[in-house]
Amino acid sequence: MAQSFGLVLTGKHMKSKEDIVIAKRYWVTWGISSIIGLWLLLGSLAGPHLCSPVVGCIVESIMFIAIIISIILLVIRSFKKNKLKLITPLILIVFFTPSTLLYLLWTV
Repeated sequence: MAQSFGLVLTGKHMKSKEDIVIAKRYWVTWGISSIIGLWLLLGSLAGPHLCSPVVGCIVESIMFIAIIISIILLVIRSFKKNKLKLITPLILIVFFTPSTLLYLLWTV
């Protein structure tokens, strides 16, 4: 009986370590997403951008694609059990939408 109790305790302890590793991965992913979003948002606040009239700045194209992919991920992940995976696309949408609009408004 003592051995089975020890195994159960070990199993719970192992699971908590796995949860800690997973939580660290989420924080790293959220941090990287936030840094990229802030960097692009601050870049879009830099004023009028000189871009090609044919191609544009390319940055807004990449951000527009990221917004579309984030919306698709939100729809797919909203039906799954793990709601923590919704935060990364939300971070990208929150930062990329104003950045894209500012790039489009301030392009010369």
